[in-house]
Amino acid sequence: MQRRTVAYFVGVDADDASILECVETARSQNVHLNCVVIAALPKLPYLKYGSNRFVEAGLPSNWLDVLNARNAALKSRATEVEALLAARGVSANVNAFIGSGTELQHLVAGHAKCCDIAFLDAELRKDPDLFHKVAYGVLFQSPVALMINGDLFAQRERIVLAWNDSLPASRAAHLALPFFLAAKEVVVGCFDLRSSDDVEGEEPGTDVAGWLRHHGCKVTLSQFPCGGDSIEHCIQDRATELGADLVVMGAYWHSHLRESLFGGTTQAMLEQTGLPVLFGH
Repeated sequence: MQRRTVAYFVGVDADDASILECVETARSQNVHLNCVVIAALPKLPYLKYGSNRFVEAGLPSNWLDVLNARNAALKSRATEVEALLAARGVSANVNAFIGSGTELQHLVAGHAKCCDIAFLDAELRKDPDLFHKVAYGVLFQSPVALMINGDLFAQRERIVLAWNDSLPASRAAHLALPFFLAAKEVVVGCFDLRSSDDVEGEEPGTDVAGWLRHHGCKVTLSQFPCGGDSIEHCIQDRATELGADLVVMGAYWHSHLRESLFGGTTQAMLEQTGLPVLFGH
């Protein structure tokens, strides 16, 4: 029996209703869930100057108590989620971990790398820093696509591919191919790219549109000048006007530092909740 495997990241505070919504559709689609329950470490110890001018570690007096309590809550919630999934008869395994910073991103990537796609539960947005750390770990340290918002398993009628001829956009297109093949129409949208009237050669997006047509997709190629508006607003507005139920786009970052510093468009599209988005890098 063939099954797709989805890395499903859930915050420790996620309620049952949010989890069950994903579980029921996973069961109907015969999907295996690699469910990962995550908690963030309490604020880490800090450094301070002592009276002797040497740097000392400043540890809040209750830090270990807070850590132990959070660990206990995490394990308890993971046990509850495991029972919830078992009761619904869905193919799944449940893991739980607590972490922060780079360590958390590596753990996230480790759970995602042997899955087909990763999906973030909407309840993770309750902790914006944790939400972005998980997204960063999936996108920049694992080979899989990341989807946010909506129903991961829904049938897509019209998908917008935000195309700019970059490597991240190309990788996103390849990762999204199963979604394109199942959709009724794919709109290759070139946002603020110069048209063939401005440069020699074929219209921007022609090559990727041709590739998708060879796969049997019904493709519409469109040029979307933003007229001074931001790229992210332009993508959202055009996708909404077209009635798209999924946007596919490349993910970018501003820095090679270990902390997640997303590019402006990527950050904005991660933060919006109105459109389902599949990111690739």
